[in-house]
Amino acid sequence: MFELFAVGLEMQKRMIDAQMQGVEVARDMVEAAQKQVQTSLAAHDAGQAGMKAMKGWMNLWGMRG
Repeated sequence: MFELFAVGLEMQKRMIDAQMQGVEVARDMVEAAQKQVQTSLAAHDAGQAGMKAMKGWMNLWGMRG
């Protein structure tokens, strides 16, 4: 009787461990997605700054942009 109980507890422990690993993987994926969004926003801001600088140079040289 106690052996069956111990086996059941061990199976539950293994299931919980497997679920926790899944949670950790999901957390890592969310963190990676957040970093990717931050990188994309930074690249967008850099692109906007570059466009602004180019328009400034074009205006300086009398071109329309």
